Amino acid sequence: MILLEYFDQVSDGIEFVMAFGSLLGLFGLLFSALAWQFTSQFNRGTIYRLILVSLILIGICGLYTGVKYFRI
Repeated sequence: MILLEYFDQVSDGIEFVMAFGSLLGLFGLLFSALAWQFTSQFNRGTIYRLILVSLILIGICGLYTGVKYFRI
């Protein structure tokens, strides 16, 4: 009984981390799209890295996971 409750809480925690990663990826893409418009040519390398990390987060965590979990 106690072991099943423990694994249930662990799975809830993993689901939360995945949902949070999904939202971070979405917000990273939105922020990078805005930053792309307002930064100079020399800061574009940082934006490329942000886009790459955001796409990796969305690829691992899923696009719909965060929206479904947080009911946005």
